[in-house]
Amino acid sequence: MHWILPLCLCLLCACVPSAYDEELVGSLDREVAALKARNSTLQTQAEDCGVGEVGSLLYTQFVQVYSGTEVEVDRDGAHTVLRIPGGLLFSPGSTRIRMEARMVLDMLATGLASHPDTHVRVIGHTDDRPITGNMRRRHATNWHLSTARAIAFMQTLTQDFGVDPSRFSIGGRGSVAPREDNGTPEGRQANRRIVVVVGPRAEWEE
Repeated sequence: MHWILPLCLCLLCACVPSAYDEELVGSLDREVAALKARNSTLQTQAEDCGVGEVGSLLYTQFVQVYSGTEVEVDRDGAHTVLRIPGGLLFSPGSTRIRMEARMVLDMLATGLASHPDTHVRVIGHTDDRPITGNMRRRHATNWHLSTARAIAFMQTLTQDFGVDPSRFSIGGRGSVAPREDNGTPEGRQANRRIVVVVGPRAEWEE
């Protein structure tokens, strides 16, 4: 009869791990499911941060580059927005980029070269004074003038500084989106500007 006790102990030990294993497996399954859900969340956040990171780097770079200049640099989500005074870029009544302004475009082209997968939108703006004199023969309205200046800005970047023209879209808004009151010389000067919006290229791909 002395062999009965060891046999019972063996049977008992065999039963206890079996119940324990089932509980352990259930616990591990729950942990795996939780980790998968967490991983999916982190992956989504990482993808979102990827776009945001590029936007943040671009914004930071342009803030540093244009520090101390007349160029304003803002951020709108994943987009970096540059506002360049028209008087800095163009002589009165002209659509030709001034030689003194080429450094501004050179710095912009350098920044864009660091982020080749971005899209560049150039929008021209004017004050509300009507086109007069000889200039009216070339630009019938402020819409025409603002668009022509945006095109001249883009062409200088592509032809003189080597930026890929496929990255651009162009627009002219004339005087319909003023920043300041057109009733003062200072207001009109602020309203004459080129706005450059740099952001995800995928937004503009067909």
